Amino acid sequence: MELVVKDVHVTLGKAKIVNGVSLHVGERQSVGIIGPNGCGKSTLLKAIYRVNPIDSGEVLLNGQNVTKMSPKEAARHIAVVGQFNELAFDFSVQDMVLMGRSPHKKMMESYSEADYKLVEDTLRKTELYPLRQRSYLSLSGGEKQRVILARAIVQQPELLILDEPTNGLDPSGIHEIRNLIKSLPALYDCTVLISSHMLSEIELMADDIGILNHGRLLFEGELDELRHYALQRDFSADHLEDMFLSMIEQDNLSRKQKAKL
Repeated sequence: MELVVKDVHVTLGKAKIVNGVSLHVGERQSVGIIGPNGCGKSTLLKAIYRVNPIDSGEVLLNGQNVTKMSPKEAARHIAVVGQFNELAFDFSVQDMVLMGRSPHKKMMESYSEADYKLVEDTLRKTELYPLRQRSYLSLSGGEKQRVILARAIVQQPELLILDEPTNGLDPSGIHEIRNLIKSLPALYDCTVLISSHMLSEIELMADDIGILNHGRLLFEGELDELRHYALQRDFSADHLEDMFLSMIEQDNLSRKQKAKL
């Protein structure tokens, strides 16, 4: 599945949050969107999966405009793991994951043997099978995140969107989720789009990266291309996090200087 974002602009309230972003994610590729808090990452992702309305531009999945899909049709193509996954009501781990089959069912249609088989296979691959009868609310943060990811996987999406997937996890949980995310394109034949505010984290999960600041994409490409880009602009390319912070700082300075003119 190919995702193409063409010159997308998004305004929330009176604030322009996403300002002309274009992005390409190829089939079975994982791309990380990084940027400081408040730069527009989540807003951009929500525009891609139809939560935030787009002022102008297009989001295309295999050439089909996402905004013209029905919610159920979009859910058959796109699965989302958001930042906050707390529940008011409790379910077992197996029932939570089974909910991911809903976009593929008609109203009042029962889950099939094939649905249960897919859920079991996913629980095993995500190392959740021993916890299948456990209460979701009784799990650790890392275990809950794996359950939400497993639920997204059983949607069998062509595009899987992960918004800050390691947010709030301890080092052990972060390690588990990172390894699982890295395996997703090959294991489930899907394209993955990940947001984070840490370049060092994206480096371990994604093939390509996009750097976002103040709603604008400063860079898109492979990490080696980023290092070359940084050297051309006299940024240090020895430490990825320092390089990222230098790029953001320079862009912020440039914006301030333009605002004074």
